[in-house]
Amino acid sequence: MKNSAANHDIHFGLIELTPDGIIQKMNKEIKRLSFLEDNESINLFKRIKNNEIKMKLHECFMGKSNQFIANIDAQSYLFLFHKTYDEQKLDKVHLYIFNVNQLQKYNDTNWNNHLLSSIGEMAAGVAHEVRNPLTAVKGFLQLMDQTINGEYIQIAQNELERAITTLNDLMSVSKPEFVQEQPTSFNICSELKSTLLLFQNQLYNVKVIKKLENKETTIIGRKNQIKKAFFNLIKNAIESMPDGGTLVIEQNEDYQNIHITISDTGVGIPKDKLRLLGTPFFTLKQDGKGLGLAQVFNAIQNNHGKIHLESEEGKGTTFYLSFSKCKGNSVQFMGGKSMKTEINSKNKLSEFLEQNAQFYSNEWIQYIKNDKSYISTLLSDNEELERFEVNGNPIIHIVAENIQVLKPEDIMDTAKEYGIRHAKADFPIHLAWELIQSTRGIIWSAIKAFYIESKCTLDMEQFFALEREVNDIIDMFIDSYTAYYVGYKDELLKSHRQTLDELSVPIIPIADKICILPIVGNVDTYRAKKIRERTLVRVKELKAQQLIIDISGVPFVDTAVVSHLFKIVKGIKLLGCSTILTGISPEIADTMIELGIEVDNELKTRADLQQALQEITHFS
Repeated sequence: MKNSAANHDIHFGLIELTPDGIIQKMNKEIKRLSFLEDNESINLFKRIKNNEIKMKLHECFMGKSNQFIANIDAQSYLFLFHKTYDEQKLDKVHLYIFNVNQLQKYNDTNWNNHLLSSIGEMAAGVAHEVRNPLTAVKGFLQLMDQTINGEYIQIAQNELERAITTLNDLMSVSKPEFVQEQPTSFNICSELKSTLLLFQNQLYNVKVIKKLENKETTIIGRKNQIKKAFFNLIKNAIESMPDGGTLVIEQNEDYQNIHITISDTGVGIPKDKLRLLGTPFFTLKQDGKGLGLAQVFNAIQNNHGKIHLESEEGKGTTFYLSFSKCKGNSVQFMGGKSMKTEINSKNKLSEFLEQNAQFYSNEWIQYIKNDKSYISTLLSDNEELERFEVNGNPIIHIVAENIQVLKPEDIMDTAKEYGIRHAKADFPIHLAWELIQSTRGIIWSAIKAFYIESKCTLDMEQFFALEREVNDIIDMFIDSYTAYYVGYKDELLKSHRQTLDELSVPIIPIADKICILPIVGNVDTYRAKKIRERTLVRVKELKAQQLIIDISGVPFVDTAVVSHLFKIVKGIKLLGCSTILTGISPEIADTMIELGIEVDNELKTRADLQQALQEITHFS
C-alpha cells in the first residue's frame, strides 16, 4: 500500500488485528519487511522475531503507549498503534509501520512542520464542527432520567467529556485561520514571569535561574497563544525533573531578533525521538496525548517565530525560541495590513457594539416577545427578562469587549454566572441555546449596520476572518455556559442520589438479630450495587443472624441485577448471617435459571413475606 505526494511515494506497512492480537489482514509492504517469522501462525506475537518490538507491542496492547520506534534491518521504523471501538467495545486494532528515513526525505528537514500544519488544519475543521454537537449531547444526557440505564448514561457522559477535551486540545494546534486571538504588542518578559508564577507550588525541589537581558522588550503576536506555549515548555521541563534539578530561562536580543531559551537538567530525549517531537499524538509520557508540544511548535510558527531544540538523554533539554523585534507600527501581518490599521478597525467596531448594545438588546427582547412567547413567559417567571431589559444582552457586551483581544477568563466568568443561575432556576438548557443562537443573529445585524453606516468595506478574506472571530467568541460562551449549567445539575443530581441511596436500603430490625430488607421499585445495576454495599455494612452494625430480603415490590430486574442480588447473599453469609428470599416472581425465577443460579443451603426461599415471618415466629 502507498500514498503519493509531490514527487515522493510513501510506503507503509499495515496489519489489521483482533483485540487479542490475531492477524486479520496485512498488506504487501508488511510481507516485504523481515520482522515476522515465515510460519502459518495467525498470532502476531508468535511471529515477531525481534524481542524489543514484541515487548513494545505488548505495552501498546496494554494501553501504556500508542507508538514507538524500532530498528528493522538497521533502519528506523515508526510503529503507530490505533484502536477502533464499536459501541464502546474494542473492535479492531490497526498497526501502521513507516520508514523514518523515508518520512524525513518526503520534505527534507521540514516534513514535521508540514505534517503538523496538515493535521492542525484537519483538527480545527473537525473540532469546530463536532465540539458543539458533542456538548449538546452531553447536556441532554445529563438531564435524562437517571433511573434509566444510569450507569450507561454516566459512561456516555464521561466519554463525551473526554472527546470534548480532546477536540478543544486539537483546536489549539490548528492552523492560523482558526485562531480566535488577534496579534497585539506585549512585554514578553512579563509574560514569562507571570507564567512561571503559575508553577510556584511545583518548584520546591527545582532551582530556577532567570537571565533577562532587557525586561522592557516587546513583540507583536497573539499573547495568549504564546503564553500557553511558554506554559507547556515550562511544565514539560519541570515534569522532566521529578527528583529536582535546574530550570534556566534566558532572554537576550540582537539587532533583528529577540531570543528566549528554556532549558532543564532533566531526563532528556532519546536521539531517535527528537524528530518526532511536535507531532500530534506523539508523546513520551504514559498519560500524555502529544498535544502540548504540538501546540508549542504551532504557536511559535503562527506568530512568525522560530523554534528548535537540543537534548541529550540523562542530561536535559533546551528549547531555543526567537521572534522578530517590534518596530513601531511598521511590522506587517495578515497579508500586508499594518497592525495600526487592523487595531483601529477593531476599535471602531467594538465601540459601535458597546455604544449600541442596549438598542440591539431591546431589538432582541422584542423579537423574543413576538416570536418566542413560550421562552418569554419562562424568562418573565424567573425575572430574567427584567435583567435583560436593565443590563442588556450579555453576549452583545462580550463580543464588543473581546473582538479586539480575546479574554477567555471574562467570557467564562459571565457564562458561569448565567449558567449556574439558569440551572438553579431549572431554565431548560435547550431553550437557553435557542436564546444564544437568536442573539448571534442580532449581533450580525449590528455588524452589518456598522459597515453600512461607516461605509467601510471588507474583502472576502477579511470577512471570513471576522466571521470566525465573532462566532468563536459566541461558541466559547456556549461551551462555558453549558459546562457550568451541566456541572451544577450534575452536582445537584449527585446530592439527590446520595440522599436516595441513604433511603433506598431500609433494613428493619423486627426481632433480636432478625431483620427485613424490603426492596421496592425498579432496580438498575447502580442501585443493586448500592444495596449490596449498604446491606453488608448494616448487617454488620446490627449483628444480624438472619435477613429476610423481600423483592415482591420489584416489577422487573435484568440478569446483571439478579447477579448483584445473589452477591449480597454470599457477602452476608461471610458475615455469619443467613438469608431468606421472598417474593420471587416467575420472571426472576426464569432469569435465575438462565444464569445457572442454584438454591442451596446458603439461601432459603419462601413464597411471600408473610410465610417467612410465620416460620420465624413459630420457631422463636
